[in-house]
Amino acid sequence: MKYINFSQLRSFHAVSKTGSITQASKLLKVSQPTITKQIQLLEEFYSINLINRHARGISLTDLGIKLYEITTNILELEENALDLFSSNLNVHEGNLITGTSGSYYIIKLIKEFKKNHPKIKLDIISSNSNDILDKIYNYEIDIGVIGKPLNKNFKSNIFSIPYLKQNIVIIAGKGHKFYGKKSLNINELNGCDFINREPGSETRRVLENVLNKTNNKINSVMEVGRVTMIQAVKENMGLGYISEPEFENYKDVKKIFINNTDMFTQAYVVCLKKKKSDNLINAFINTAKKII
Repeated sequence: MKYINFSQLRSFHAVSKTGSITQASKLLKVSQPTITKQIQLLEEFYSINLINRHARGISLTDLGIKLYEITTNILELEENALDLFSSNLNVHEGNLITGTSGSYYIIKLIKEFKKNHPKIKLDIISSNSNDILDKIYNYEIDIGVIGKPLNKNFKSNIFSIPYLKQNIVIIAGKGHKFYGKKSLNINELNGCDFINREPGSETRRVLENVLNKTNNKINSVMEVGRVTMIQAVKENMGLGYISEPEFENYKDVKKIFINNTDMFTQAYVVCLKKKKSDNLINAFINTAKKII
């Protein structure tokens, strides 16, 4: 009678998930030859081909793609079992991987969560909203606190609740004509040089929507992440924009409010619907609801 070797499936899943035997080796903390041998044994035992190997790396065969869907479900069940064992039907112990598109979104929530669950280990992954959502789909993150992602990425298998609203402010460097101003009208931004946020940034999406609605255009000097944007603004290369809680009284950088439009980001707590009832995830969601 043929049977499934779980170690072989785990090696296949790791390679499929990371797209690399090298990365799979790091993920599982076993040697590359071991990974390669496990997959080879799996393919030989069933006389199948799961992975195409070529100079640029690996790709999955049609059969491999179907098996990856199955191993994803299998390993999720294993994770659920481990959560059950580690928590002993409560939320006093365990590990929760969280993701956020802004530390200001999640720090207050984590602080409150740790008060009631001090022994829970929390890992935080920071990226833009759409990347965090992708990592939730790929089971790399358990739960996220993000700005609203692109609608096409907000799939039906995602559970979400609105969390916090954050005003967006303009930032200007010393020497810029707006540096001494406390507020502006949106029309005053028309034609100004801006250091733009990277594609996928919720803050950028909101600003662009407001500019489009008011028939204003800005001149995008470059597209960068938040930290680089602040430095470029400080060097007076253009204006920037940021959620107000992100502003930390930077030297030679001032925040400016837009006083004739409602411009804010809306944060959401998100996870896979199928994982919502997991002990730790459910406890995290309930903490967010109390803050709201």
